[in-house]
Amino acid sequence: MPAEITIERIIHPHILTCTPDTLLSDAAQRMVETRCSSILVAVDGAIVGIWSEQDALALDITTPQAFRCPIAQHMTSPVKTINVKTSLGEAALRFREEKVRHFLAVNDDGKHKGIVSQTDIVINQGIEYYISLREVQSVLNRQYPIIPSAAPLGEAVRNMHSGRFDALITQYPDGDYGILTERDVVRLISGDKPIAIVGELASRPLICVPGATSLYQARNLFIDKHIRHLGVTGSDGKLLGLVTFAELLASIEHDYIRELRETLKKRERSLVISKQHQRLAAKVFESTFEGIMITNAESVIESVNPAFTQITGFMAHEVIGKTPAILSSGKHQEIFYRKMREDIAATGHWQGEIWNRRRTGETYPEWLTINAVSNDDGEVTHYVGVFSDITTRKAAEEQVLFLAHHDGLTGLPNRALFADRLHQAIVHAHRDRAKVAVMFLDLDNFKQTNDTLGHHIGDQLLQMVAQRLTNCMREGDTVARLGGDEFTVVLESITNTGDIAYLSQKIIDTVSHPLLLDGHEIAVTCSIGVSVYPDDSEESDDLIKYADTAMYRAKEGGRNNFRFFIAPGKK
Repeated sequence: MPAEITIERIIHPHILTCTPDTLLSDAAQRMVETRCSSILVAVDGAIVGIWSEQDALALDITTPQAFRCPIAQHMTSPVKTINVKTSLGEAALRFREEKVRHFLAVNDDGKHKGIVSQTDIVINQGIEYYISLREVQSVLNRQYPIIPSAAPLGEAVRNMHSGRFDALITQYPDGDYGILTERDVVRLISGDKPIAIVGELASRPLICVPGATSLYQARNLFIDKHIRHLGVTGSDGKLLGLVTFAELLASIEHDYIRELRETLKKRERSLVISKQHQRLAAKVFESTFEGIMITNAESVIESVNPAFTQITGFMAHEVIGKTPAILSSGKHQEIFYRKMREDIAATGHWQGEIWNRRRTGETYPEWLTINAVSNDDGEVTHYVGVFSDITTRKAAEEQVLFLAHHDGLTGLPNRALFADRLHQAIVHAHRDRAKVAVMFLDLDNFKQTNDTLGHHIGDQLLQMVAQRLTNCMREGDTVARLGGDEFTVVLESITNTGDIAYLSQKIIDTVSHPLLLDGHEIAVTCSIGVSVYPDDSEESDDLIKYADTAMYRAKEGGRNNFRFFIAPGKK
C-alpha cells in the first residue's frame, strides 16, 4: 500500500536567513532576489524569528527611513513549527486553524530541516484533492477592495494591513485592472526609489479567468504564471472578485479529505468501485493536465491519458503493449532505475525528478510519481505513473542560480563569483609555480557621461565595455563587474610579467575606441591598477586591495593609463 505523503518530501531545505541586526531593506532585497516570501532570523544557528511579506504591510511606507531599521524590531517570534512527518492533509488543516503562511519544519529532536509554506501545500497536493472539479466561483472572495490607480500608496498599504488583505485591486483610467500585493510592497522596501501612488507599484494587468473555470485549472495557472491571485469574471466579462491560493487551501475540508483517501485506498485494493466513482475517475483521467500512464504488474503499458500524448508526443496506440523504456532518455544509469524499483517494492511509492524522451527525440525533465496498486491479497496488479513537464520550472531555477553569481546588466561574473575564480587561480598558480595578475579597472569620468546622456546610455556603455574587455581576454581568464563602472580581471598562468603590461595597454586602446550609442558618439577611457601573485601578496583580498590602490595612482597620473602596485618604501 502506498506510503502516506508527508511534508518531508516538499519542504525547502535551503532556508533564507539573516541576523537580527540586518536592515529591513537588505532583508527585503534578498527576498526579492530569491523569490522567497519570508526570511528567518537566526542567532548562532538557532531560529529566533521570521519576517514575511505579510509583515511588510505593518511598516509606514511613507517614511523610508523605517526601512533602515534592524529586522529584529519587526520580526515575529517565536516561529511556529511543524514535524516533518506531518501528512499534507494534516498540514493543510494546521495552516487554516493557526492562520499562518509558513511553518519551520523540524524533526523529532526539534532540529530544523527546512521551511514549508501554504503555497507548497496547494502545489503538491495530488490530483485526488481536485477530482471534484469544483469551479473557482465556489471559493470566490468578493471582499477585496477596488481602488483607483492614483490613490496614495501609503494609505492603500495601511488599508491592506488594517483590513488583513494580502492584495488590493486597482483600476486604471483606461478601465484596465491591476493588483497590488504584499510582494509588491516588499519590492518597494528593497529598493531606493520612492513611489507615491498605487498605480506605479501595482502589477498590471490583473490575470483573470471565468467563474466556471475548474479549481484544478486555476491551480495550474497559479503555478505556470508564478502568481498567487486570479481575478474572476462573470458571464458578462465583469470582474467579480479574486481567488487565491489561500482560498484553494481553505476549500479542502478535513472530512472530505479523509473520506476521499479511504475511497481511493479501497479502489487500489479491490479495483471494484461504484459506477459513480468510475465515471468520476474517468473524467479526471481524461481532463487532467498531468500525464498518466497505467501499466500491469509486468510494467507493460495498458492505458495513457490525453495529457500523456500532449506532453510526450506519443499516441496511445504507439505505447500500449510496450514498457515505459520507450520514454527513456539515456541520461540515467541503471543504478538510478534499480533504486527506483527498490523504493517502489519497499514502500509502494516513488516520487522524483527524471529525464525522459519525447517522440521527437527531445529530452525533457519531468516530476514523476509512481504508485503500486495491490489487490485484496496484497499482490501488486498495476502501477500508476503521474507526471508533469517541469522544463519551465527548471529554466527558472537555472536563471535564479545564474543571477546569484552574475551581474544582471552585463552578464559578467559578480563579486562573489570573481572571488571564487581568483581563489581557484591562486591555488593552481601555487601548484604550478606560476603567477596570477589581478586588474582593477575604472572608467574615467563615467559619472559625467551618465549624468549628461542619461542612465539608459550609461547602461549601454557599460555593456559595450564589458564586451570589449571579454574580447581582449584569453580563454580561462575572468572579467567581472563589481558594481557601477568598476571591473576586475583575473589573468591566470602568467609566466612573463611583460604580457601583463601588453594586455593592459591593449585594454586601454580597445576601450577608448569611440562608440556610437543612440546617435551619440562617445569616447571613454579607463584607468587600470595591477597587482601580481605572489610578488605583491599571496592573499586574494590583498591582491584586490593593491590593484585598487594602483588604479587610483593611474588616475592621479592623468588617467587613461595603467600602474602596477608598488609597496610603500619600494621604487
